[in-house]
Amino acid sequence: MKMDRKQFESVMNTLCPPELAESWDNCGYQIRIGSGEIRRVLVALEVTGEVIDEAVRTEADLILTHHPLIFGGITSVDDNNITERMIIRLIKSDISVFSCHTSFDKVPGGNNDYLGKILGFEDVRPVDEDGFLRKGILPAAVKFAGFKEHAAEVLGVDKSFFSAVGDPESVILTAAWCTGSGAEYMRAAVDQGCDLFITGDLKYHDAQNAKAMGLCVLDAGHFGTENIFTPNMAELLSKELKRKGIRCDIIQSTIDINPFV
Repeated sequence: MKMDRKQFESVMNTLCPPELAESWDNCGYQIRIGSGEIRRVLVALEVTGEVIDEAVRTEADLILTHHPLIFGGITSVDDNNITERMIIRLIKSDISVFSCHTSFDKVPGGNNDYLGKILGFEDVRPVDEDGFLRKGILPAAVKFAGFKEHAAEVLGVDKSFFSAVGDPESVILTAAWCTGSGAEYMRAAVDQGCDLFITGDLKYHDAQNAKAMGLCVLDAGHFGTENIFTPNMAELLSKELKRKGIRCDIIQSTIDINPFV
């Protein structure tokens, strides 16, 4: 069975129920071009000029991202603006864009569950009402320094991009985490009796608070904790399309969009 843009939205709403998205978020279609068949989907963390090049090169009809392309209102479209210039190019190239942001952070099997899985945690479960924070236990205790090495390897990010708070010799067994920017959940991690909290975008004062609370924190970066979206979403989408008998090629972006490289 072939798939059009309306059917694709239905599939995505099954994978990432829109009601899970935060009220301030912008999930769903960012750009919806035409009503023809979607034959090829490019999955990427976000849209950049290089990702658009890749979509054109691979003849993708749609780019599926975690980070929304359009965030906040647009009152005009000006090619001097980076985002709006990308919008113009995407429309000219007949490429739609669909984003699932906070809905995929919260949903079972989404970003936060997947991060716990690839880091090797067991008994992974949500520990807060809004669905972002996860908690898990390692099969065996390790030193913080060793865990940092392990995280860099499985996330595919050089450890030089990581920041850490706490004694490298501290013993880690139980951790909580929130992909992207989740420093607001550090207190909850302490209340849960965790040895370690993992997130990205840790600020100076957050680090000082963590140190004062005696909590080890690994800032693996916004990119480092969320670039896992691409393989995870590609696999989940492929399985859902196969289950529904829908024919569509799913391509994982190979572009390294880490701006700190």
